[in-house]
Amino acid sequence: MIIGKKSEQDIKTVKSFLEFWGKFHSIYANIISKELITQDDEAKFLETKELIRMKYDEMKKGMDLHYVPRTRPTDPVSDILALNGVRFMAEKNLSKVDDDWKDSYVFLNSILERLKGNKRRLEQFNPVGVFFKRMFRNK
Repeated sequence: MIIGKKSEQDIKTVKSFLEFWGKFHSIYANIISKELITQDDEAKFLETKELIRMKYDEMKKGMDLHYVPRTRPTDPVSDILALNGVRFMAEKNLSKVDDDWKDSYVFLNSILERLKGNKRRLEQFNPVGVFFKRMFRNK
């Protein structure tokens, strides 16, 4: 079943992205925990951010994902990926970014759970039964 394979692939894609997202968060947390953030730290952060942004754009395009505002007006992943750097970020902004990280994990995990739910629903359908149901409905 093509739809089932697509759901399975989408689940793998989101899981893979969540792994990268977690590693990116570790890099961010390590950098901001330093007493002094160097230009090299900043460059590493920005380079990693760009790679993650490309993966996120690819994932959104392949799965036709659109952020639907519920508790916040903007996509938390995109908000983090819009950062221009952390080297000279004010403490107030660092606090907002921490909230964005939390929201991003909730958002990404909700996508994963929705995909798993769709997969479970698809697995309940019997293709032969659906065929006969449609055939009898059309008569």
